[in-house]
Amino acid sequence: MLAVAAASFAAVIVSSDVAALACRGDDCILAQAQPPASPTPTPPAPQETGKSEPSTPKNLEPLPPTEVINILGKKVRGTNNEDLGLVVDVVVDAEGNPRAAVIDFGGFLGVGSRKIAVDWRLLRFSPGIRDHPVSLSLGRPEIQAAPEYKPDAASAAMVGPPETPASSDAEK
Repeated sequence: MLAVAAASFAAVIVSSDVAALACRGDDCILAQAQPPASPTPTPPAPQETGKSEPSTPKNLEPLPPTEVINILGKKVRGTNNEDLGLVVDVVVDAEGNPRAAVIDFGGFLGVGSRKIAVDWRLLRFSPGIRDHPVSLSLGRPEIQAAPEYKPDAASAAMVGPPETPASSDAEK
């Protein structure tokens, strides 16, 4: 088969799947066509081993969003609605009961902040309100006066409930 096109361009196709000769003027190029590659074999589908999807555990208990709340990373507000920081950890006792929340307090963009442990009983949560901050029944002065919480220290301290006049009189 011979084809002639404009600008003295000719192409001779020897066989469409073997080679082609293309000429322009006195310049000719022989292009070898690769034989079609055999199709890549498809790996066999995994064999069913008789295993099915795991079934739902029978002891699965729901966590209704109106009754529970995730607190890590939550903002903490003090008695005057002032921003006191974020909850960054929870300290539990040997039975797994929460004893304290660790608040990343103060600073700006992580600089100058310190971690303070506060008694769990001083916190109030609002599970039904998703973006509501955790409320702390302490103000900024009590938090500022607290020692920094160091989890690896031999003895760590937390800020507890404020003393009441009745409890301080009983000690005398």
